[in-house]
Amino acid sequence: MLRDYVQNYDPIFQHAVLGMAYISLHGTFIKINSALCDLLGHSQHEQGSTAQLDIFYQHMLSVIVKYGESLQSEHLAYVSIEQSIQCRDGRQLQVTIHLTIIHNDDSMPVHYLAQFEDHTRRSELESKLHMTENILRDIQNSYQQLLEKMPLAVLITKKGVVQYVNPAALRLVNAKEKSEVLGISTDTVVDISYHEALKERRRSFAEHQLLHPITYLINCLDGQQKLVDGFTLILSYEGETAAIGVFMDVTEQREKEEYMMQSERLTMAGQLAAGIAHEIRNPLTSINGFMKLMRSSKQSSETYFDIIESELKRIELIVNELLVLSKPQRNHTSKPLNVLPILDQVITLMKVQSALKNIEIIFNGPDAPLWIMGEINQLKQVFINLLRNGIDAMSSTGTIYVSVDSNDQEVLISVEDEGIGMTSEQIQKLGQPFFTTKETGTGLGYMITQNIIHNHSGSIQIESVPEQGTTFTVKLPKISKPED
Repeated sequence: MLRDYVQNYDPIFQHAVLGMAYISLHGTFIKINSALCDLLGHSQHEQGSTAQLDIFYQHMLSVIVKYGESLQSEHLAYVSIEQSIQCRDGRQLQVTIHLTIIHNDDSMPVHYLAQFEDHTRRSELESKLHMTENILRDIQNSYQQLLEKMPLAVLITKKGVVQYVNPAALRLVNAKEKSEVLGISTDTVVDISYHEALKERRRSFAEHQLLHPITYLINCLDGQQKLVDGFTLILSYEGETAAIGVFMDVTEQREKEEYMMQSERLTMAGQLAAGIAHEIRNPLTSINGFMKLMRSSKQSSETYFDIIESELKRIELIVNELLVLSKPQRNHTSKPLNVLPILDQVITLMKVQSALKNIEIIFNGPDAPLWIMGEINQLKQVFINLLRNGIDAMSSTGTIYVSVDSNDQEVLISVEDEGIGMTSEQIQKLGQPFFTTKETGTGLGYMITQNIIHNHSGSIQIESVPEQGTTFTVKLPKISKPED
């Protein structure tokens, strides 16, 4: 009789995708389908031999019987059981067992039909998700603790409005509570004199996704102003894109630097004063001596006039170069410049002077433009000084080679002469007031060149071999081609 009931369900039972089993009322397997064999990891021939399965899954079967008895007593149609099953191959399955009672024609319960719904994968994913959430929560807590304890000021902004400040940022703007800072605009914090730089930075990020380090003058809540250096990262904060700015108060550092620069200026002024006194005393002594000779002599000598004129020109040269040196080089207006036309103009200008000494100037540079930021007249002065030095270093005939090269960061301009060269000791002294290797030089020209290059954020390198020649290499920061 029981077999007849079972066979009536065979077509659905055998071909079901869901794992299914007929289980007796006292808790033994009657029959299992192929899908359940695959789920539990048993071979197909075990479908007909269920005695071993009864022993292995005894606990699960007892749970099914317990719930089955509840179905009968409470007259329920079915029940769902969440069950963890330990398979023979060691796997742990998380399944939902949908249990139904099969009745005979007399409405008497004859056995149970159990359908096994596997949600192991879903449980694993939920477990991993829960674990990931815990990890992210731990990271967020650690991140929050890191920000709170950082000695640098951290401000997080969204669309220019402050969303978070750490204790160091409160100290930076002289605030006592976070509520004093949260919600205010960065335009309020950054001084109006730096608003243009702030707008340019936002525009640069919108167009090129670049945020370079920046220096701002900020307004503190108590009216004090501070100078800060900082950088910005674009990250996610509370599920939205935000700008995380990290800043350091450099007011005191800049004041110390300014004090040191002022000390250096005073030292340089002392050196210049000593050099000027020495350089001008000699021609003045000569002029004074010849004036006395002329006064005591009844007839003036033309030679005396020539010597006096020569010494006066010497004083004029020193004064003119001092005036150039005294001009504020830092306050120049920089703009994008193609360095190649500048060199071409300077070489054309200097070829007239070089031709008088039978010296040839050869230029070698790329066809493509090389762009730098600078002030054109000051850079022309640099290249004129270097070419004039090369011409003066050669007695007669020879060649000066001007070459231009570049890498990803710099433009390199080299001026190589075939002159008398310099020793390492002489190279080290270059740039000192009134040190020169020329017979009639003052040494101030190279000081001017150094200052201009320094104020253009560049550097100058010297290589020289006595009696063979000298190469000056100017390195200037390279920029990308400006938009039209």
